Amino acid sequence: MHRFATSIVLSFAVLLAACGKQGATAQGGGMPPPAAVTVETVTPGRVSVSFEYVGRLEASREVEIRPRVAALIERRHFEEGAPVKAGALLYTLDSASLAAQMRVAQAEVANRQALFKEAQIELARNQSLAAQGFLSQRALDATQAAVDVTHAGVKSAEANLADARISRGYAEIRAPLSGVMGRALQVEGALVSPTGPALTTLAQIHPIYARFSIGEDERLALEKQIDEGALQTGTQKIGLVLADGSRVDTAGKLNFSDYKANPDTGAFDMRAEFSNADGQLKPGQFVRVLVEGGTLPDAVTVPQSAVQDGPTGKFVYVATPGDKGMTLALPRPVEVGAWTGGEPSQRTGRWVIRTGLKAGDRVIVDGMARIFFPGMPVAASEAGAAPKTPAAPATK
Repeated sequence: MHRFATSIVLSFAVLLAACGKQGATAQGGGMPPPAAVTVETVTPGRVSVSFEYVGRLEASREVEIRPRVAALIERRHFEEGAPVKAGALLYTLDSASLAAQMRVAQAEVANRQALFKEAQIELARNQSLAAQGFLSQRALDATQAAVDVTHAGVKSAEANLADARISRGYAEIRAPLSGVMGRALQVEGALVSPTGPALTTLAQIHPIYARFSIGEDERLALEKQIDEGALQTGTQKIGLVLADGSRVDTAGKLNFSDYKANPDTGAFDMRAEFSNADGQLKPGQFVRVLVEGGTLPDAVTVPQSAVQDGPTGKFVYVATPGDKGMTLALPRPVEVGAWTGGEPSQRTGRWVIRTGLKAGDRVIVDGMARIFFPGMPVAASEAGAAPKTPAAPATK
């Protein structure tokens, strides 16, 4: 029992000693030690920039395959989703009635030719009689008119025969262009007609288009920068980034820029063309379109990691001299512009800062996680230099 009491007394003594030590530290510690951060001094310079827009891929040509005559589908000759060449046979329609119509047209041609021949013989006979004075001129003229009428009948019958042959050829439906087949919308045995539903679709995806748009405000801002010389344009290059962040190797070219704003969106529609020989790009995919080739002669840029998102917009921390020789991390609202030096998804590039920074500002680019509140003291070291060791708090 005596040993147990002694142990309790010693425990209380240790506890009181620890509390006294913590109290002394709290009284002498004051503010937390400065956070170690890395800064980069703003230096305007010439940079190449790219502009990013959300786009969607679409086939360069897409057609609906429709019949030109009313008939039953006998056979489908293509695989859904498979590539086909221009002129490939897609459907065969029942041609029995079309063949019969062609034979009727052939018979009509033969009949008209016989009538024409008969009229020519009659004309020759009447011309001989008229030369001998046995036939009036009026009768001869009537015979000549009969020849002309029968000859016109031959031409009309021949035209009907040609039309019947064309209709007979429509029993074979062929691909009007090279591309990829869509889903078959009609099956064998279905009765189809020119005014009915389409049989299928055919899309040309080599090349393929990326359609995107530029807002009216942004377009006006770009045109103003170009006019003022703040943005210089060179050889334009169009890049394409897929949904997984990978960039397409092939560069595209801008092949359409609308002269008017879309009344539904208020933006200007644009279109870029990309080679797609391997068919990896598919219509309907959402992509990011990068328009490259611009240069800013006197731009302020910061790494992507330096730009933070706040309740009122984007901002950066600037290492600013404070009282008593301290350096404070003060937030500075900024307006970001174009992107340069890498892919946004890879976090390797830099933002162009339109407003909010000037030459000589020391922007914090690393260590923001150690800044717990605006105006916190920091120990700043330039990017690429050895980091400074935070000063230990004073003790009494």
